[in-house]
Amino acid sequence: MDLNNLKSDPIVVVGGGFGGLSTVQALLARSDGTPIILIDQSSRFLFKPLLYELLSGELELWEVAPQYSALASELGFIFLQDCVLEVDELERKIITSSDTEVKYSQLVISTGVTTDYSLVGGLREYAYGFSNLNDLLRIKELITSINNSSNYTKPVVISGAGPTGVELACKLSDLVDNRLEIYLVDKGSQILSKSKSFNREKAIDAIAERNIKIYLEHYIESINENFIELSTVHNEKYNSLKINYSNVVWTAGLKPCRLKLLDHFLDENKKIKVNQFLQIDDCQNIFFVGDIVFCENYPFPSSAQVAMQQGFLTAQNIISLRQGNKLQSFQFEDLGEMLSLGIGNASITGYGITLAGPLAFKIRYWAYLMRMPGFSLSFKSAGSRLFSKK
Repeated sequence: MDLNNLKSDPIVVVGGGFGGLSTVQALLARSDGTPIILIDQSSRFLFKPLLYELLSGELELWEVAPQYSALASELGFIFLQDCVLEVDELERKIITSSDTEVKYSQLVISTGVTTDYSLVGGLREYAYGFSNLNDLLRIKELITSINNSSNYTKPVVISGAGPTGVELACKLSDLVDNRLEIYLVDKGSQILSKSKSFNREKAIDAIAERNIKIYLEHYIESINENFIELSTVHNEKYNSLKINYSNVVWTAGLKPCRLKLLDHFLDENKKIKVNQFLQIDDCQNIFFVGDIVFCENYPFPSSAQVAMQQGFLTAQNIISLRQGNKLQSFQFEDLGEMLSLGIGNASITGYGITLAGPLAFKIRYWAYLMRMPGFSLSFKSAGSRLFSKK
């Protein structure tokens, strides 16, 4: 691929998560012939809400993590597997780790977040995360070890009782057939503190049916190869617990992916402060999308749903910018929430319904299927479900 022979300076999107890929798809739908380049270090897009079903084998790798190259061929964008090191705003170009220079007309940065192991000493050495395919493989190996051995008697500790921690605890418990105790630890006074009340209630019911013990208002004070120490948020030292654990999964903190190109955009909170158009005021041709951004006057949560809506709006604003039209402010529309609560079970609040159980699991799958990038991938996935012998 000769990037120097493009007919015009392309629109470049850095980061192929929900925000970046949604931007690309929306731009292609409004195409004016401008080349669109997506740059990501990974070879695969990861549909993270279905990572739990990939862990359990209810879905397959190609359904949850399609190759960017396949999506590029189907949708009509250019994919570059590389790492962007520098943004030259004056020359309107980016420089990658392979010394490739790409000039852009507009730039979208949506590089996402990763597990933050810096919050407790020793986490990186002794804890797992659950945010990428490498994490998934490690936890699959853990499940295999537990199921093939009678020596696993120590609990698995999951830190963080938000959606990731709760969904993972339920799925993991099912996959080891409740043979092992799981401790779910959170600083807050309730699980799923930002979730819908119906989903929280159904999650509490699902946890009660499994070998899961909840430690609220607790956090990991320290960790070593054999023990973790839990302390209370009220610093009641006499209530601290020393636990001989088998494995720890950390879902209690995320941070922007460590990339050099972000350094001069991040504020003291390691976030990018944007205006209502998802720009920095003095960088009119650069848009920022997804979990890396915040806006003081237009607050929004961090979620795949938000990132996708930001991607669609960013595409619209890029077209408006190119045509000299007025930009639109980002306004988050809460479409509801869906949680996986074990094998074949889910809870839904949204789309005008509240529902839990096997039917909710099927609706959740079909709802996510409609959001999958690429028609042929969604069609193939739907066919595999319809004609499955399971």
